[in-house]
Amino acid sequence: MSLTHIDIDDEALETAKRLGGHRTKTAAVAAALEEYNERRTLDAAYDELFELAKNMDLEGAEASRRAEKAERRR
Repeated sequence: MSLTHIDIDDEALETAKRLGGHRTKTAAVAAALEEYNERRTLDAAYDELFELAKNMDLEGAEASRRAEKAERRR
């Protein structure tokens, strides 16, 4: 852990403490950073999945799956 001196809006920090139920400024900032990192990680994963999905033939895959199921029923 590192000691960092930064300027943070007092009102925004107090709101974050109250909404998050944090007792200290440090806890509120730590929770905010965790939430930010989680959100950015999810955003990156969604972007990656979206790029993969753009290249997929979903209709073709669905038709193929239906044909396989129909063949097994015979």
